[in-house]
Amino acid sequence: MPASRHASAAGKCAATAAVVMALTILIAATQSARAEQAPEGAPAAWRVECVGDGKTLDCRAVRQLVVSALVRPAPDGKSAAMIITLPLGLNLTEPVSVKVDTGTAERQSIQTCTNVGCFVAMTLTDKLIAAMRAGSDLKITVQDANKKPIEMSLPLLGFGIAFDKAK
Repeated sequence: MPASRHASAAGKCAATAAVVMALTILIAATQSARAEQAPEGAPAAWRVECVGDGKTLDCRAVRQLVVSALVRPAPDGKSAAMIITLPLGLNLTEPVSVKVDTGTAERQSIQTCTNVGCFVAMTLTDKLIAAMRAGSDLKITVQDANKKPIEMSLPLLGFGIAFDKAK
């Protein structure tokens, strides 16, 4: 192999190594920042997000991983609406299954998809809200394009506190 090809290959290897090192530093810095935000050993929990127009305050309990769930209390305080954002690439003809731990699953249709993801909107009864307060995981099962079921879990740690603050 000519010397110029060795130099070119060595340059590419050095550039790749530099990119890998930069990504490693970035990931380590991100993990360090996350560790400072949450107490040691505590998983990320539900949080409260509020927006207002100066006259009213609109709050919701939010949890986001690969899938996100937004729960907005109804004015009566007993029921709520939940919007689940799912990743793209799902079988849109099959319903989504939503349950708490090993409870009874509710089947909901995917309403629409955008470039952000696919959305499921549902009303939460006081019974389901109580189950979410007492439960460990909100389990959401979807089907991929090949009709293979995929279960995703959202930990419910902190849901009750965030839901109460969102009222």
